[in-house]
Amino acid sequence: PTALALAVRFHGLSDKPLWLDEIITQRRANLPISDLIANSLYNKQFPTYFVLIRAFDAPIINEWTLRLPSTILGAISVLLVALIATEVRSRRAGLVAGILMALSPFEVQFGQEARSYALVSCFVLLALWGLVRIAKQLSISVSPSSPPKGQLGSWAAYTIGTIGALNVLLVSAPWLVASNLAMAAIVRRSGPKRTELIRNWTLTQAIILLTWLPGLVAIYLAAHEDPLRNFRWLPPITLEHVWSVISAVYLFRASDIITFELLPTLVPGFGAAVVALALLGAWRLKANPTLLSVIGFAVIAMPITILVVSTFYAILVPRYLIWSTGPFFVLAGIGAAALPRRLFPLAATALAIGGMVNLAPYYRYETKPRWDLAAAYLAANVQPGESVVTNDHMTQYVLGAYGDRYHLDRKILNTVSNTSDVATRYAQEECVWVVYGRTGQGLIDTEETYLQKWVAFGAPASKTRFGQHVVVLRF
Repeated sequence: PTALALAVRFHGLSDKPLWLDEIITQRRANLPISDLIANSLYNKQFPTYFVLIRAFDAPIINEWTLRLPSTILGAISVLLVALIATEVRSRRAGLVAGILMALSPFEVQFGQEARSYALVSCFVLLALWGLVRIAKQLSISVSPSSPPKGQLGSWAAYTIGTIGALNVLLVSAPWLVASNLAMAAIVRRSGPKRTELIRNWTLTQAIILLTWLPGLVAIYLAAHEDPLRNFRWLPPITLEHVWSVISAVYLFRASDIITFELLPTLVPGFGAAVVALALLGAWRLKANPTLLSVIGFAVIAMPITILVVSTFYAILVPRYLIWSTGPFFVLAGIGAAALPRRLFPLAATALAIGGMVNLAPYYRYETKPRWDLAAAYLAANVQPGESVVTNDHMTQYVLGAYGDRYHLDRKILNTVSNTSDVATRYAQEECVWVVYGRTGQGLIDTEETYLQKWVAFGAPASKTRFGQHVVVLRF
């Protein structure tokens, strides 16, 4: 599964352009280290991932190199999922869980994303692997005075994974709660080893908190607004939006990263089959309540957190659920392994083929705005003395970043609040270029509303569209 994961993540790694969040990564990674840290904290983010990405970045955009860490981390996550499922049930369970994780369009998308989600998912899965091993080792130990072989490594995996996840993204905080609930279930069935287990757990939690709280305090002191304030731009929670998120995360449907619109699926019902396997896996795991608690809490912690927080702020987007997919695929792998032995080869083959076919639309369809094409077009056609007007500052920001690649002068990029300013400012110019497009997931004027403002300029001399989200007009 790990080799398969690398293959599907390297395929087309640089085909899709960077969108706003990735360009923020690229720009921040090029700052001096002190400015990088300050900028991250100011924007309510830990600097961990951005410090890592500095080793893979350059001043001029290179999509392949910038996304390389996520590709590698995504493949490691697949390996960890396979190891967890093998530890919990069997090699057959590990094989299927790894294949599903490797071929998930959602996982592939974020394995080709220059953001920190693959990193936080990898850390949580490392911690989960350690926690599963702790639970299993306690169940096979016969003497509290002779700890099982390898237990120190399991505790280290849990501690390092949890510290890493917490110091990358705030959305990993529910993992700390989930792992403590799981440990409560482990302690309840630990018998004579309970005292030693509680002592070790108390020590690890102290280490975790001591390494996490300073960063939280730094974010609180440096942030320029309420940490939840920036979530208000997210879409309202409607049944349609909930379905699109669930489908993208758990049902093997690729989606547009800007609008969350689902792309066509080539294997209808494939995601439902995976869910059925996961439910079967949970049912089969009920014979071991401790391991069911460990995996189950890891699956439900983030969805429940989002449900609770969304009563105040709508924060339901696919990427915030990313670390819940690994344990979900572990359950699906266990479910597949529960099938009759003679049916397993056929089922595993069908899942691999179905997953590959279902992944195909992700590569073919546009999932990120084509600002690379727009920047190249403007660089080739805008003449000296002409100006480019963008619909908002973020459009100017993204065009400027891609402009460096295509030698588009940043000085000609401007954002204006109304067209009368343009009429006065550019009255002597022969040509004005107007750019409209979506850069990120925020709410903006529709294309029709924005272009209506330019009616006074008459019909444009040309109108060129780049994909679904970007249009360039020449007046």
